[in-house]
Formats: sequence, structure tokens, C-alpha cells
Amino acid sequence: MPWSDPGGSGKQNGKQSPWGQRPGASGTSWSIEKITKELRKLGSKLANGSAPQRGKELGRWLPLIVLVILFAAWLSSGFYQLGPGQEGVLLRFGQIVATVPPGSHYHWPYPIEQVEAVDVGRNRRLVLGYGGSDDTLNPGRLLSTNGEVVDIRYAGDYRIANPQEYLFANANPQQYLAYILTTAVRKVTQGMSSDQLLSAPHDVLEQEILKAAQQLMENSHSGLQLQGVQVIEITHPNTLDKEYQAIEQARKAAQAEADKVKAEGQKSLLAAKAAADKMRSQAQVEAEQILGKAKGDSARFDAAYRAYQTDPQVMGTEMYLQALQDAWRKAGRVVFGGNDTIVQVPAAVPDRSAEAPQASATATALSTGGKS
Repeated sequence: MPWSDPGGSGKQNGKQSPWGQRPGASGTSWSIEKITKELRKLGSKLANGSAPQRGKELGRWLPLIVLVILFAAWLSSGFYQLGPGQEGVLLRFGQIVATVPPGSHYHWPYPIEQVEAVDVGRNRRLVLGYGGSDDTLNPGRLLSTNGEVVDIRYAGDYRIANPQEYLFANANPQQYLAYILTTAVRKVTQGMSSDQLLSAPHDVLEQEILKAAQQLMENSHSGLQLQGVQVIEITHPNTLDKEYQAIEQARKAAQAEADKVKAEGQKSLLAAKAAADKMRSQAQVEAEQILGKAKGDSARFDAAYRAYQTDPQVMGTEMYLQALQDAWRKAGRVVFGGNDTIVQVPAAVPDRSAEAPQASATATALSTGGKS
């Protein structure tokens, strides 16, 4: 039996095969030469009998023809076509060789070379924020600065700019883009209240989010190019409507209480201001009265002093009588005693109001030396 025949022991005519027996097998060895011989044997068997000589020759060459056809088919599998808007990444034994433009091309058949076609001309969209839909990768739910939850729904428009990086530099480019957009949204909306988010113009938010996302994607080697951002909707989550109603009611009650306290404070403040104004007016009147009295006392003292300088005796008597009048007014009663007899009578305080003009005239005359 030949060395390569199935079931052979690796020996021929008592001699060992130069390759030895295959480990783990019973001498079976497969090769192109063996397959060709077997096919020739099969063709010879088919050509035996009453077939003509030409049929015998064809049967003898049939295995080789089959091999040639198979080899030609394998070579022809290397032809491929890239349509408009497509680019191909040529791999040779798994290593990137080149990027192929659209058109007809040829590469060595698999497993030597292969081509990964990428549609770079198609615009794509990634929608975020729609809970439960197939194209949602992130809920887009934000917590505002005033403690309220806001649901923002937005989308990113992008295209594949680098097929090599798109295929091999990132395991999941769409998930990476979703992370970039989510980070940009949170960066732009941080520090904003729910009222600011709900009333903010969408076009302004879109420009700021796009700018922030493009800055984050610089030198990312994702193979993607972000072309635009669209803010679809900003609302309160429907699942929290009851909670927001309770919060709104509590907020209105707190605002009403604050308004009430403010009104009472304003009322108390006005009352305090009125009382202060009244006290200020009274103090001013009293101050004017005291000042007027002081001015009158000062004028009388000055007049008495000038009269005293002119005639000390007369003014001394006048001052003595004035002192007695003041003392009697304060005492109320006068007691006279003598010869062991005590009489207590009410003090008759003379009315000196009528004498005041005369005393004043006397003091004036004395101050002027009796000259008219």
C-alpha cells in the first residue's frame, strides 16, 4: 500500500515511510496528490466497460478539471464592487492594508485578504431620551438646581468620517457617541433651574451642546463626525405629575404664607413709622417749649441783672418778694406764732401778674436811669 493511502501503516515493502506515521492517526495522510490519484482511479473505473476511448481519457482527466474549476472559482471570488458613498477597508491576514474608494476592485481571495465595506456617504441620527424605544441609549433625565427632574429629548446627526477608526478603534461607536452627547448636555445644563430649562430657546441649547460635544470628540479616534444636534423636547416626566402637583401646591401655600407674613411686617413697619413720627413731633414740640422757656428765663434774667446793676436796692427787694411768693405757692399754708399764740391761715398768694408790667417798667426805668 502506498505511504499516503488511507489505512497505511507508514511502511512500504517492509520499509518505513520517510515522514513516519502521523501521530494520533492510523496512517491516514491527506494531500493534493493523494486526492488527484483517487479521482483518477474513480475516473478509470467510470471509463471501464463499453465506453469509447475518448470517454476513458475524459474520466482520467476529470479530477484535474474539477480542481482547476475550483481554483478558478476561488480566484474569481476576489472580485468585488463598492457602490457610491461606500469605502472599503482592505485587510491582509487581519492587518489593515489600505482604504479602497468606490468602484470595481480585486483582492486575494479569503483567507488571504478580505474587504470590510462601510457606508460613509449616509447621514445617520442617534436619538436619545425616548424611554422604551429601540433607538434609546440614554433616558436624558436631568436634575435641576431647584431639585426638580426634567426630561430632555434630543438627537445627534453624524456620519462616518474615517472607516478604519470606525471599524477597529472603538468597540461600539454609537455608545461612545451617546456618552459624548449626554456629557455635553449635562455640561451645558448644569446650574440651570427647571424654569430656565423649560423656557430656554432650543436653538441656543443646540449650538452650545454641539460645541461642547465637538470639543469632547477631538482626538477621540472614533471615526465619527458630529454634524448637528437637535433638542426635540424638554418636559417634566409624566410619571411624576402627581408629585409635581403636590410640590406646586406646597409651593403656593408657602408663597401665600410668605406674602401674609410680608404684609403683616409691612403693616407693623408702617405702624412703627407712624409711632416714631408722632414721638418725633412730640419731642420737637417739647423741645421748642423748653427752648422757648429757657429763652424767656434767660431774657428775664438778663433784664433783672441789668436792673440790679442800675439799682441794687430796688431789685433786691423785688427779688426778695418774688422768692417769698414762690415759697408761699409751694407751702400752701403759713403759720404765725407769738405770745404763745399760733394761728394757721391759708397763704394768700398775691397776684403779681398785674404788678409784673409795673415791675418791668420800673426795671426798665432803672436800667435807663429814669430818662425818657
